[in-house]
Amino acid sequence: MDSNSGRVSTPIRSPTDKDSRTLTVNRTSDFPFEFRRAMLSPPTGQLRRDSTGSLSPDDDITLENLDNDEDWDTDLETDDCKEEYDVTGRTTYIQACREAGVIPASFFLRNMQESDVDIKHHGLGPMGAKAISIALVSNTSVIKLNLRDNWLGADGASFIAEMLRENCYISDLDMSENRLGDRGAECLGDILVHNSNILRLTASGNGFEDKAAGTLAESIKTNTTVKYLCLSHNRIGEKGGQLLAPALAANDALTELDLSWNHLRGKGACALALSLKENITLKILNLAWNGFGNDGALAMGEALKVNSSLLELDLTNNRITAEGAVHLAKGLMVNTTLQVLKVGKNPMQSAGAYAIVNSMKNNPECALVEVELTDINVNNDFIELCKEVLLTRPNVRISHGGSGGALSKPKGRPSPMKILKNYIVDNRMRLLDFFNTLDKDKSMSISIKEFADGLKETGIDMKYEELFTLIETLDKNKDGEINYSELVMGSIEQVIEDRKEKIKEQAADERRRRILSPEPPPPSR
Repeated sequence: MDSNSGRVSTPIRSPTDKDSRTLTVNRTSDFPFEFRRAMLSPPTGQLRRDSTGSLSPDDDITLENLDNDEDWDTDLETDDCKEEYDVTGRTTYIQACREAGVIPASFFLRNMQESDVDIKHHGLGPMGAKAISIALVSNTSVIKLNLRDNWLGADGASFIAEMLRENCYISDLDMSENRLGDRGAECLGDILVHNSNILRLTASGNGFEDKAAGTLAESIKTNTTVKYLCLSHNRIGEKGGQLLAPALAANDALTELDLSWNHLRGKGACALALSLKENITLKILNLAWNGFGNDGALAMGEALKVNSSLLELDLTNNRITAEGAVHLAKGLMVNTTLQVLKVGKNPMQSAGAYAIVNSMKNNPECALVEVELTDINVNNDFIELCKEVLLTRPNVRISHGGSGGALSKPKGRPSPMKILKNYIVDNRMRLLDFFNTLDKDKSMSISIKEFADGLKETGIDMKYEELFTLIETLDKNKDGEINYSELVMGSIEQVIEDRKEKIKEQAADERRRRILSPEPPPPSR
């Protein structure tokens, strides 16, 4: 105690050997990625650093005399080495980029604390993905991560998958157009198996083929969290469809699946369609721009008879003809839940379109509110059918390719003899009465010139070529004269032709009714 001031002071000791000891700090780069991930993820979710670098479990620090006052210069001395916390994660990212040998993405630095990070088309590459993965291990802000078109490859996908084993905040991930291939598909499968927070996964345009489809199928079968899965614009073919079908049947989480722009056809298409008999959660299914064909349409029609969860089905441009449309229509005759059906750009013509819309008319419990028949030309029968449907269902929207083209061409002009007979019937004349108006001298025979002049006087709408054809038909003996008996024979021949045409039309109408109007389902007991 100072006798003059009465104050208590702390004695200052001389430096010891302990004070000369230097702090040994290991660099983060000395550790593998797995260890570094754990190191950068303390319970507080913050990176702890001092002025010389990152702290690690191997730092050469002795704690035995930490509570001994004689190890400190003064109780009031300010410590120059303050603990710093990497709250934003920017320091972690910059350090990871330095170690990976890549330039930090300024966009990511600015937005890594946002909930939606859209970093597509930045050319990150595998090592850029590694740096981002290290920064996101303990990130709690990012919920939606878009990495589309960054040339990540399978290696980049592996870093993302490893990061997602730790990160429990990201729920929406887009890995499209990253050349993932078969090995990348394995990484996505790892995400589906080990991450229970991803709700939306987009992986279109990655060159996935049948092998990749099989890999993903195993993960889809057991995943219970992903609601939306997009595998469009890949090369999944017939075998891939067969592999995906059991997974879709077993999955009870997916509500929306996009398999458009693939190579699904044959048995694979049929298997996928029939899997809808067992799936009870899928609401939106996009199968546009594949090759389902009539066999796939048949399988889909059977599935629609059973499925009670699907709300929207897209079969645009799937090589479905009128026959396939009839198969779909039979399913729609029973289905009571499907609301949107897209079957445009299929070669089903007006007959196929008629079958589908007619199923709505014959199913009182049909739930369809939108039918898309893009680029399919329709005829007048279809237009009239739509009018009938809209009378009872005014909220239904039916789009089509218009009523032009070959399907709506006017009927051919009747034969010259038919034109003549129509004139006689319309004017309530007998055949003999008409002949007498031309036979001025009552000889029961008229010259070709008299016949032609007489027809012109009546005002019959007949072209020169048609008049010549009629004269050639009636002048059987080619004597330049047309007598009454020749006119009678021409009339009889026309009656025979009319009967043949009528029988042909009746047969066509019966066939159309049989194909396009399937019997309604029996009433439920």
